[in-house]
Amino acid sequence: MVIGMAGGVGSGKSTVLSIMEQEYPVQICMADELGHAALEQGTEAYEAVVAAFGEEILRGDGRVDRNVLSDIVYRDGKKLSVLNGIIHPYVKKEIRRQIDQCPPGRLFVLETAILFESGCDELCDEVWGVITEDEIRVRRLMESRGYTREKAESIMKKQMGNGELAKRCRRLIVNDGDRQELRRQIGTYANEVVAILSKVW
Repeated sequence: MVIGMAGGVGSGKSTVLSIMEQEYPVQICMADELGHAALEQGTEAYEAVVAAFGEEILRGDGRVDRNVLSDIVYRDGKKLSVLNGIIHPYVKKEIRRQIDQCPPGRLFVLETAILFESGCDELCDEVWGVITEDEIRVRRLMESRGYTREKAESIMKKQMGNGELAKRCRRLIVNDGDRQELRRQIGTYANEVVAILSKVW
């Protein structure tokens, strides 16, 4: 069974996944890591990105300077669409490969901040959403990633809001409380899905 884990940056998806990995039979796939791998030298995606954005995004050793690229695309929605059009197909292909190799009886959990926007929800049997108050997300991003408030809010505005996530996700995890409350919500959902999976296998 493939579970998509949706939620914007700073919502706490990583904490949710950490709890699931510790307590349930899961295989975690981090789409952001696959996106980073797509920009490594030698991949088709790397060549396409350099062709689209120019060598100004490269460091002296030829690697993509992710900070430079990030600043470019978050200032220009059209350029963000160009980048996504290159990276998303590469990532989805790799996700499908990992799903095919997932051992029977395990939950395959796919995490990405742009699950619906990238079309990766089509790969999932169901989608869980992690939502958190916007101000808490901003504070987390400022503390954990060193973002300015302006950058954090700019990124959040380009992602799906909590209201839309609530409409599109089968299960919703509200991450405004403490870790104990978070574990309780995860446990309720995970035990239901594990029970379904055990009947299949």
